[in-house]
Amino acid sequence: MDLGLSGKTALITGGTSGIGLAIAQRLGAEGCSVAVCGRHKGKLDAALAGLKGVEARVFAADICDAGEVAALVDDVTKAFGGIDIVVSNAGTHLAGRFDALAGEDLMRHFRTKVAGPWELARCVAPQMRRRGGGRFIVIIGQAGKVPQANAIASAVVNAAQHAFVKSLADDLAPSRILVNAVCPSRIRTPLTDGLTLHNEVFLGRSLEQQETRWGAEVPLGRWGTPDDIANAVAFLASCRAEFICGANIDVDGGHQRSIF
Repeated sequence: MDLGLSGKTALITGGTSGIGLAIAQRLGAEGCSVAVCGRHKGKLDAALAGLKGVEARVFAADICDAGEVAALVDDVTKAFGGIDIVVSNAGTHLAGRFDALAGEDLMRHFRTKVAGPWELARCVAPQMRRRGGGRFIVIIGQAGKVPQANAIASAVVNAAQHAFVKSLADDLAPSRILVNAVCPSRIRTPLTDGLTLHNEVFLGRSLEQQETRWGAEVPLGRWGTPDDIANAVAFLASCRAEFICGANIDVDGGHQRSIF
């Protein structure tokens, strides 16, 4: 199926490993020029070396810094002539109970996953309007739909991401800029290699030891891969998803039990 992505330019934040890098590879394979954003030069260089058969460049920026976000959009626009697709993937899971996390921990998490994408959208929307439309896709972890005591900060911030996506979708839809979310759960990445959750049977054990129980919680019976997320992003970015707007799509093998 032709996704109509050839000749488009995609900017992926948090694109140096795991899900972000898989998205960069997938969009590049569909014919996109890819701009990969991260904070660390070494990781950016390694990501660029790993992207095979893709027209790609890397850009160092801290998504929490409004000035760096503006410069990032300007630099990518100058390098490729414009931006058609943004995938906001920067950020990580913040574990910990209420009494273990300071307010600054919560605010840093919020700046990375909400305030940063807010500035990114503000900077990129005007040029997307001039180009006749675009795609803005936010990757949102499961805690936004499945609150838990041991991940209260991620639950609060990820829920804010959902509100951001829905509200921004309403704002930008008349300009044919489609805003959507992809919501992973139980995806094997460098992040989950060391992750512990409140409902593990073998708390603190290796992922391989934990996975027998975690896989049992996934109706498909297995963990997903970054490529599973990348495939969903490629579809949402494509001309085949032109009537999907303000949606959040679970890519989790059926794991999440929420109904919205």
